[in-house]
Amino acid sequence: MTYALFCGICCCERSGELYNMNTIQDLYYGRISPYEMSISVTPEYQKLKALADRNEGMLRETLSDEQKKLLEKLTVCMTDISSISERDMFIAGFRLGMKMMMDVMKDE
Repeated sequence: MTYALFCGICCCERSGELYNMNTIQDLYYGRISPYEMSISVTPEYQKLKALADRNEGMLRETLSDEQKKLLEKLTVCMTDISSISERDMFIAGFRLGMKMMMDVMKDE
């Protein structure tokens, strides 16, 4: 695999074909957003989301106004925890990918 810079865009050549490697530029200019790509809506996800929504609705019907406020606070906290975990997993995955790329580059 060979690498070249054409007009400021890093490219690599594999099997005689040139591949554009401008992911960093795409990230910089906002053409890709890892945060927006984070949810994969699979049938399993859809099923669990529907179940969670149904159970939350049933629970809310049994709660007093004060208990509903507490549930809302809990929901906000759980969403924040999930966001932090998702961010940390993204960072860990990115770091692992970079380590793998460094290993590939070392072996050449």
